[in-house]
Amino acid sequence: MMLTDKSLLCQIASDDILEQAYDWLCRRRANSHYNNDVWHLRFHWQQIKPALQTALRAGEYHFSPCRARQVQGTSGLQRIGVWNAQDAVVLKATAIVLTRILSPKLSRDCYHLPGRGGAKACVMQANNNVGAYRFVCRSDVNSYYATVDHHVLLKQLRTLLLDDGVIALIARMLARVDDVDGELYRVTVGMNKGNPLSPLLGAVYLQAMDDAIGGYCRLHGLKYFRFMDDWLILCRTRNQLRTVVRLMNRILAQVKQSKHPFKTYIGKIKAGGFDFLGYRVGDVKNNGLGIAWATWMNHQARLKQLYEQGAEKSRIAEYVKRWLIWVKSGVVIDLGTVVGLEAGGAVLDISDNIRDTK
Repeated sequence: MMLTDKSLLCQIASDDILEQAYDWLCRRRANSHYNNDVWHLRFHWQQIKPALQTALRAGEYHFSPCRARQVQGTSGLQRIGVWNAQDAVVLKATAIVLTRILSPKLSRDCYHLPGRGGAKACVMQANNNVGAYRFVCRSDVNSYYATVDHHVLLKQLRTLLLDDGVIALIARMLARVDDVDGELYRVTVGMNKGNPLSPLLGAVYLQAMDDAIGGYCRLHGLKYFRFMDDWLILCRTRNQLRTVVRLMNRILAQVKQSKHPFKTYIGKIKAGGFDFLGYRVGDVKNNGLGIAWATWMNHQARLKQLYEQGAEKSRIAEYVKRWLIWVKSGVVIDLGTVVGLEAGGAVLDISDNIRDTK
């Protein structure tokens, strides 16, 4: 059925969708500082909501400047966007509506979309299939969200959506103004992390690669997996590997992006396996699945930080317990013995604290 102009905007502005987005925001920012604007929105929601619905239905909603914050990520400092409370509700409502419409049109090989199983399902599928293949292409995009070309993304969305109103809303979101320590900067390329729409739009942006490489893999009995901007291709022959690499390079050039120089491996699968999404896939010594070296290093760095801060043993044990829960959830993995070391070098007994995770 062809959608008429503004029909999606009406869905976004509906009571049901806005209330879902509002409830999500209340949960996400429940522990916010008392000066955070979420409390103003919550106190005046019944007065703000009708005006918000009117602006959305008329196609006249405009976003406020987005506050840019730097946070510590797994690969160092990362910049995320913190939208004001009202904008966050609109973005979440848009994500709810568009996910229902776009998800069936996007590749089943893209695991980060709702209902696809997430990173753990992606890792397990890769690990279950790696034994039948000899070659691998593992890569991701260098600064993925920061290098998304707005014109390319909007062109892709126009082929999937027949609603000019919601396309215009997304275009205004992309052409945002960033507030960096009080200074305003007009953004002409890229999306920010922290945006409820980013995972969905990130799936759309590399759909051409999903179609081309996924189609080639299905035709030749190969395996292709993608989670956000991380992807993995398992091949039987070197010629197949060369073909998928050519497809990958061609499509990345079309969307004006490039492979990460240090996170790309193209070649034969070694006995020790390879890193993918925080795990070591195809590791013969660990019955197929282990923990990636970078994951261990991040874990040890956090432990060291806790020791240096003089944290109580119970707090350290709680951190280790939660880390073990994360590592073991959704995958089949044998971790062996895990111990912590006190600053003085004595072994810290955490067996009582982690017994429940085994």
